[in-house]
Amino acid sequence: MPEAKTPGTDVGGAAGSLTEERVLDAALAILDEGGAGALSIGAVAQRLGADVDAVRARVGSSADLERAVIERVLSSVALGPLTDDGVEWTAAVIQFALGVRAQLFDHPAVTELIMSGPMNSPSADDPVARDITESLFVCLARGGLQAPIRAHGVYAVFVHILGSIALDVAETDGKSPLPGESARIAARRTALHDLDPVQWPRTAAHLEEMAAWTSIDQFVWGLRVLLIGMTAT
Repeated sequence: MPEAKTPGTDVGGAAGSLTEERVLDAALAILDEGGAGALSIGAVAQRLGADVDAVRARVGSSADLERAVIERVLSSVALGPLTDDGVEWTAAVIQFALGVRAQLFDHPAVTELIMSGPMNSPSADDPVARDITESLFVCLARGGLQAPIRAHGVYAVFVHILGSIALDVAETDGKSPLPGESARIAARRTALHDLDPVQWPRTAAHLEEMAAWTSIDQFVWGLRVLLIGMTAT
């Protein structure tokens, strides 16, 4: 007869096997499947077959869990190009931004977690976020921008990246996998179809471009214009 489990132990064996990595894997899976509203310490414990207190001992509070998940996702974004003198600075920022976009499109519910917290880089106590901020400062300095412009510029880059991604994700159910770009554009085109060209003639003249606001081309275009504008101030 199988030995009965003791409360507080993981399905896989002793409580010590309930690692932070396994907890975060489970948390990401819950977010991908159910969206941001599905994540909780209890949901993670249930998924792992573990005691709630055992999960809390690994990651702390629900807020701590959310920060750890954000850190896990953002830590996958390459920062090397931002500090590499061999990579032109605007190209480096765009490469970084596309990396963030790819990670958050893979885990769209994490975008909501980021946007629901304070805008302090993305997170006040997250060492990964601080590494990102520092690397962006280095990159903008490589571009020859003066210190005040760099300070404003780093924040503006965060706003563009996270704001654009959040708006794109908001047009979906927020669960992974997101529809492909062509499907998202088609959905926007359909939503704009009934716009009255008599009442809003200028808007109606640009419906096709507006349908593509969720595209990668629009994302890069906006970021490039922002970066070039920093050099003119």
